[in-house]
Amino acid sequence: MAMKQTENMLDYIGDKIDAMDFDGDLDLNWDKEARVFEVELTMTVEAAKGYEVEDQDGQTIDDGEIDYSDAILFYDATRLNGDDYKDNYLAVFGFQGKQGIAKATVDAVFAYLQDLLDDGQSDLMDFVDGTSDADTFELHFDDAKYQTAYAKQPEAARHQLLPYPQY
Repeated sequence: MAMKQTENMLDYIGDKIDAMDFDGDLDLNWDKEARVFEVELTMTVEAAKGYEVEDQDGQTIDDGEIDYSDAILFYDATRLNGDDYKDNYLAVFGFQGKQGIAKATVDAVFAYLQDLLDDGQSDLMDFVDGTSDADTFELHFDDAKYQTAYAKQPEAARHQLLPYPQY
């Protein structure tokens, strides 16, 4: 009888993405050399006719379809300093090399991400239809809300590590 292969970070994060209830796109990118995983999220909404939005590159978009993208980074904390990347990502989470990451961390990220995406999609619609007072739109990862989601994880999941994939 073969021993059951432990689920690794790549498979587990992929399954979490597949289980999300989100109208936009969620993609998982794995850079084996850098030992990082990016969860890329893209929201697309229809803007009112004639409504102009300037993207982060300064380009004016007025064709009605507005995309917003951001990403979460899971990085090997034994190789990289997450602080070097936090300005480029919605959130960054370190894992311990081949040992991987605690299941509770991943579960909490995706529990909170579902709420963030639901609220974000709504806020983006308000932004492009002119009912928002905001001058800019961006998602903000609320660490306190993430910590609340983490606190709800079972104690066992905090000690259960999802190993880095061996390929």
